[in-house]
Amino acid sequence: MRTLFTLFILLILQTNSWAADSNGLFAVRNAGMVTCETFVTEKKQRSEKFGLYMGWIDGYISAANQFTPETFDLIPWGNTVFLATLLENHCTKKPKQPFYVAVNKLVSAMMSQRLLTRSEMIETSYKKKKTYLYKAVLIDVQKHLKTLHLYDAKPEGQFNTDTRKALEKYQKNNSLAVTGLPDQLTLYKIFRAIKKGEMAK
Repeated sequence: MRTLFTLFILLILQTNSWAADSNGLFAVRNAGMVTCETFVTEKKQRSEKFGLYMGWIDGYISAANQFTPETFDLIPWGNTVFLATLLENHCTKKPKQPFYVAVNKLVSAMMSQRLLTRSEMIETSYKKKKTYLYKAVLIDVQKHLKTLHLYDAKPEGQFNTDTRKALEKYQKNNSLAVTGLPDQLTLYKIFRAIKKGEMAK
């Protein structure tokens, strides 16, 4: 049974084929059945139903994490609130697309950035603001900042003064809010650049 479910998850994540029964149909539950247009409306209104979408996103990613080989976390740097914003941007362009398809496309687009094994969660703080992220993610951030000649120390996944100053320079150079922290928008920008670099190789 587990093997069959694993194959099903992989089918969803890696292809555009949705076949499950002999007619190519499978059941999608609750919030996954609505259109992108409905999701965008509920998000903008911050309706009571919007919480269902957030839960659906978390549930989808958690299940995919469990059944995708060599995976601890498919989207290790993005929190659910930020992922909902990315989905809103996508769904605004494709209002008639089913919500579950939009979530699948988001997860598929980030497969190459997934965290393969467990990593400890660390706290980063500066000026009474805090963020939390995996140590492995911070190491990737430091490596990227090093390629840009903004960070000179060894990438060890420790949030120190050198890392904060490098982030501030990066944020300033990219017209981002200068927080000195690996906030969601900064991480998004960095990991998009990393992905582009990987694709260019």
